[in-house]
Amino acid sequence: MRIGYLIDPNKGALEQPMPGPQDAAATMEAMLEEGVVAEQAGFHSIQFPDRHGRTENYWPGPIPALTALARETDKIAIGSFTFVATLYHPMHAAEQFAAIDNLSHGRLYTTLSRGYHPGYWRQFGIPQEKLVGRLKEFVDVLNLAFKGERFSYDGKHYKVEDGLLAPGPYQQGGWPIWGGGNAVDAAIRRSADYGACWTCDPFPLQKDVWERQAGAYRDRAKELGKKPFIVLMRDGWVADTFEDAARDFGDYLVGEMRFYFRHGIFVHHPDYQTEDSITAKSLQPHWIMGSPQQCIETLERYHEEFGVDYFTIRFRATEGPDFAKVREQIQRFGEEVVQPIHRKYPAPDHPAIPQACRW
Repeated sequence: MRIGYLIDPNKGALEQPMPGPQDAAATMEAMLEEGVVAEQAGFHSIQFPDRHGRTENYWPGPIPALTALARETDKIAIGSFTFVATLYHPMHAAEQFAAIDNLSHGRLYTTLSRGYHPGYWRQFGIPQEKLVGRLKEFVDVLNLAFKGERFSYDGKHYKVEDGLLAPGPYQQGGWPIWGGGNAVDAAIRRSADYGACWTCDPFPLQKDVWERQAGAYRDRAKELGKKPFIVLMRDGWVADTFEDAARDFGDYLVGEMRFYFRHGIFVHHPDYQTEDSITAKSLQPHWIMGSPQQCIETLERYHEEFGVDYFTIRFRATEGPDFAKVREQIQRFGEEVVQPIHRKYPAPDHPAIPQACRW
């Protein structure tokens, strides 16, 4: 079992005024600093999402941030969580990620997904149709590019004529691809087809739904001769008590979850049928939050009862906490939760983890 850290590229109020250049530069630097501190604190990976076209978003997708982090870090794995593959031509993305893989000396992995936000496709003038087909062709082209030879590809959505990925990846045969899909059973099962693992979002889990979805993923992975590997994202915060942690971070998360509820994203859970039912107390079982021992026990419960192999943790929502407090939290969570977990459990030896990061 290992624990990574997700850098959230959002800051400020939703649909805030356009940030000025000084604010943008300082915020981007502060977000990169989170990754540096995460490595120092003992986290296993840094992860970066793909977001576009919002004034509260300060990084245009994971590629530029991961490029910088490849130089700013030495040991920690770096990856997208997720990369919306349907927004990009696969050869262009392959070139950019190959540069990151080389700069990091083979510490890259990429979580790929079809995406769900219509505003992203509209921003780039991309039709919101045949998304699964585009994702499949994206992966096909990526795997052909990994071979290190010139090739042509004549798909329904993407064309490559006499293409060559140069320089090639640092990792022989290409970097690990993680599957992204959470809300739809077909997407979860499809993660096993193209990915080395299945990744899940931070929303509350229902045990019966989880067993059905995780079971379908595991069955498909085994059918394909792959060893299942499940990555779960959670929000978290360590403090002396749960009440202290909820005061520092929980109120920000409740506001964010209520926003998702209003937009129909956070639905279909029997415990949250109204906006008022979403509180820090009601969400406590779904967070990695509280004292160090409470956080460790919750992580181990997910590992033992849900079969989770890997966690990615977030400490900052769109409206807070501030960067100084988050850096302190990264350090404390690393020392009091991450490092004890990493000492207790063996290093991962799985194709989902870059060879250089199997520590």
